[in-house]
Amino acid sequence: MSSQQSRAAIALLITMLIWGSSAVFIRSTAVTLGPENALAFRYLLMLIILVPFILWRGAWRIHREDWPRLLIVSIVGMAAFNVLLTAGFARIPAGIGTVITMSEPIMIALLAWVLLRERLSKGLWIGLAVSVGGALVLFWPSLMREVGSNIDGWGVGALLIASLAWAIYTVAGKPLLEKYNGFNITALTFVLSTPVYFPLATKPILPLFWELDARLWFEMFFLIVPNAFVATLLWNYGSKHLSGAVTGSFLYLIPVIAVACGALILGEPVTWNLVTGGLLIIAGVAVAQFGEAWWANRHNWKGYEQLP
Repeated sequence: MSSQQSRAAIALLITMLIWGSSAVFIRSTAVTLGPENALAFRYLLMLIILVPFILWRGAWRIHREDWPRLLIVSIVGMAAFNVLLTAGFARIPAGIGTVITMSEPIMIALLAWVLLRERLSKGLWIGLAVSVGGALVLFWPSLMREVGSNIDGWGVGALLIASLAWAIYTVAGKPLLEKYNGFNITALTFVLSTPVYFPLATKPILPLFWELDARLWFEMFFLIVPNAFVATLLWNYGSKHLSGAVTGSFLYLIPVIAVACGALILGEPVTWNLVTGGLLIIAGVAVAQFGEAWWANRHNWKGYEQLP
């Protein structure tokens, strides 16, 4: 791996650590404010923070021919992803919903192959398959409990389309990241997607400024700065320098990190399926990331082993 690719992989690992540890705050704010209200309020705060930076940096200076792509990435990729993900998990049990969203890396790989002509190696497919298997093992008890429940078809559809929306954000945004500053593109996608959330709120948003206590303000800060802006900026950096398939494979680490945080912070029990599923997912990501390079250099390794 080049040093640039190594930095991209590190950026994606940090992103997964942030996103994986954010689940508890997302649940907390959604329960307290309502999922649609929490989403609208969070993006309103980001709008207030980011607009001055965009004006100061001149980030809005995008060539006319690139605005359609930027709007697609912002509205279809960012806004539709958030709205549909929220709607899907409101209708689908968490275990089944999480397994459905594991289709994201596969969609990213296929979309990158179609739109960007990125090559899909055997190592990538093997790594993705191992990670999918790990996700099934990780959530197996939840799946067994939920398999007899009525599965809402609209919820399944919402989560599948949400996964496709994030694939569009990742792949369609790559040419913009190669042409413009990553900070500028990340900030613009957040700002342009924000108006979509306001009509979905079930209560007035502005009064929430006076309803939040210190704990909720801390949770909002974490979801806005590290979770939304910093992590997305790092995600865009990683997707810029790595293939779509490799970038997407890192998403399988999110449930592993979320489960680990639950065990370390909340004292939740560590079971066989958590350990086995987590190890399989990590192995799958490693194969997707390094498998092709290892296979290409296997003759060098064999020669090294034969040295006296």
